[in-house]
Amino acid sequence: MKKLVVKIIVVVIAIAMFISLGVDTSAKTAQTLGELKQELTDLQNKKAAQDKKKKQTESEIAANKNKVLKTSRELEETKADIETVKKEIEETNIRIDDLKTDSESILRLYQQLESENVYISYITGASSMTDLIMRMDAISQLTDYNDEKINEMEQLSNDNKKLNKELDKYEVKLNERIEEYEAAIDALGDELEGIEEGVVDLATQISQKKETIKTYEAMGCKDDELLSVCSNLSDSTGWLKPVSKGRITSLYGYRNAPTAGASSNHKGIDIGVAEGTPAYATASGTVGAIVRKSSCGGNMVYVWVRVNGKPYTFVFMHLLEIKVSVGDAVNVNTVIGLSGGGSTAKKNGGYDRCTTGAHLHYGLAEGGFYDSSNFNSHTINPPGYPGLYQWFYSR
Repeated sequence: MKKLVVKIIVVVIAIAMFISLGVDTSAKTAQTLGELKQELTDLQNKKAAQDKKKKQTESEIAANKNKVLKTSRELEETKADIETVKKEIEETNIRIDDLKTDSESILRLYQQLESENVYISYITGASSMTDLIMRMDAISQLTDYNDEKINEMEQLSNDNKKLNKELDKYEVKLNERIEEYEAAIDALGDELEGIEEGVVDLATQISQKKETIKTYEAMGCKDDELLSVCSNLSDSTGWLKPVSKGRITSLYGYRNAPTAGASSNHKGIDIGVAEGTPAYATASGTVGAIVRKSSCGGNMVYVWVRVNGKPYTFVFMHLLEIKVSVGDAVNVNTVIGLSGGGSTAKKNGGYDRCTTGAHLHYGLAEGGFYDSSNFNSHTINPPGYPGLYQWFYSR
């Protein structure tokens, strides 16, 4: 029983150590050229699906933009209607004021006539009593008419004010609709940006995979032959460093990401060197894949090697220049590229958002021949380097 408990503890510790290395145990990597070709087909199918999604998203954005345009026109028409109603209200109010003034004058006259001896006041102007009565009746009818007009115009003014309020509410609704459409456009734009970044990444992976297949075919590999057998890599007995002098500025594993977009689970080490420093192969091998001007990683070179009988892939990232091509045979004296990370940084006007200063990123993957599509799932901590902020002075 005691031995069983000990075995269980050992297995648990082993699993924990394996996970801590950041290895994805579920990742499956092509072992033969045929499997590699199937990976290419899968990538092409995935890109086709993303292309379709991109087209659909672009169509939705266009539809929402048309809605914004239509609603904006409707809003402008509503604003014009509001201004027309306001102008009509102002004109109606002026006419009401004029009628009130006229009515008040007539009423004052009428009251004056009623307060004095009507017959005496009008006797010189009226030809008869009937004429006088008709004059008084005319004044009364005029007053009633003015009252009707005033009531009518006040009703019109109230109707206009009510319409103005309704138009104001409609304007608010139109603005809300425009905001909803614009928010939808922004959301779709973010989705499209993600799709476009994914498409670029897939396009790069497809291009790499084609180069990789071509390289293996040039080596004489058959579809059903193990890549580790047909690769014909010369065997190295150990590792050298990529530069003769450098300072470790970031370790392998979890860290605080130095810039937005950079990984918090660092899949390599960063070596502080001046920009333009030659970076040499750390073992003999073959250039397996190249990525140029990636938005996160910049110029990258993946090299397949065999050390003490085991296959590995190492990568240099943030390179200022690349000095090799896919399929090139390299040894420890081969310059893979020149270190970058300074002028190539996005904050300095470059294209690489995942670097903040001059350095060389060196990563190492164990157990296969990888490119950017599967390298990170198999990385290990590169051996033989000092601690954080420590210097080394030889390869």
